[in-house]
Amino acid sequence: MSAGQNATHIAAHNRAVVLDVVRRDGPVTRSALTTRTALTAQTVSNIAARLLADGLVREIDAAVRVAGPVAGRRLELAPDGRFAVGVHLDPAQVSVVLLDLAGGLVAEQHLGAADVDAPSSTLDAMAGAVDHLVTSARIDRARVAGIGVAAPGPIERDRAALGAPVQLASWSGVPIAAELAERTGFSVRIEKDVVASALAEWWTARSTEDLVSVYLGHGVGAGIVVGGGVVRGSTGNAGEFGGIPVHAHGGWTELWEACQPLQQVRRGVAAGLLAPTADDPASVRAAFEQLCALPAARPLLAEAGAALGSALVHVVELLDVQRVVVGGSAALAGGATLLDALHARLFERLGSRRAPAVAFTALGEDVVARGAACAVLLTSAPAGPVVPAVRQVRTGGPARPRDIAHPW
Repeated sequence: MSAGQNATHIAAHNRAVVLDVVRRDGPVTRSALTTRTALTAQTVSNIAARLLADGLVREIDAAVRVAGPVAGRRLELAPDGRFAVGVHLDPAQVSVVLLDLAGGLVAEQHLGAADVDAPSSTLDAMAGAVDHLVTSARIDRARVAGIGVAAPGPIERDRAALGAPVQLASWSGVPIAAELAERTGFSVRIEKDVVASALAEWWTARSTEDLVSVYLGHGVGAGIVVGGGVVRGSTGNAGEFGGIPVHAHGGWTELWEACQPLQQVRRGVAAGLLAPTADDPASVRAAFEQLCALPAARPLLAEAGAALGSALVHVVELLDVQRVVVGGSAALAGGATLLDALHARLFERLGSRRAPAVAFTALGEDVVARGAACAVLLTSAPAGPVVPAVRQVRTGGPARPRDIAHPW
């Protein structure tokens, strides 16, 4: 989180800055907050009073939590002060999570594959899951800040609908935010899946160091955190790097073709490792997981990992980051074979002094859903008004043509 500023028109920013320091470093004194945020003592005092009134932080006696006679009272986060719901609209698996203000997982539910032809049925299932999670956790709905939905890009500029996602073509232009808001009574915002994955990694870490969050699910992308903030880009669609040329599987190709599960399944079928399978997301996911369990498929997984490493070399050098986190259902299914090959390629190209630390996400397959909820928690505000459902009209010319074999 960046330093605060002492202008009245950026009160919301300053509030978020103070809350983030309390969340990461609490319990913390007001004087320490003044130092760490570069805000005036009066501004910190005013913000602290509001956060206390809103139930987002609580005040504790320093002597209770700190050894020795330490004077003064400190602020710490109140995890139960606010909650948020995160939804990952993945073609092969829709996940819904409920998080507390600290990013802790309260409850989760998996709904299976999205209906690629009838969005309304999946939206109904999402709404049902949201109601179930909130009700089962016995949480006052007034303390639920809203719902974040993470989905494959592109997303529209207003973060209310999807653009033209290849795997969810029938969802293009559907007013997801408004439709889900009407069904649940909560405000809804949309994030791109790889942006959400990076946000989850940043939110749950005590450190604010720069990082790249590689996401390999039904598609491939990379979320980025630089300077304590997640990079969304001008339209919210940052993170597309599947078109980077890499040398894999015996020739030059684009990254998506080297590691996307559909392409890997096709290679497995061609090699006689798998029986022919349908191309729908759920079937591809099942076949890919079957492929990953076969010892004979390790060369394919290693090639995919090395290809990811080759593409990441350029990202790491461009941004000068020292941490890479890898997540997504396909990456986790690929396991150590994929991750070791990715790390080895970075080490080969960058050397031991420049190669970043590489690890699988500690948040499991729900990393994207959790990031979607974190996007809502960043505002730390109660649910806003429900907007009426109106189908979005695309502007700015036709979407770039895409197909399932070449989604980038």
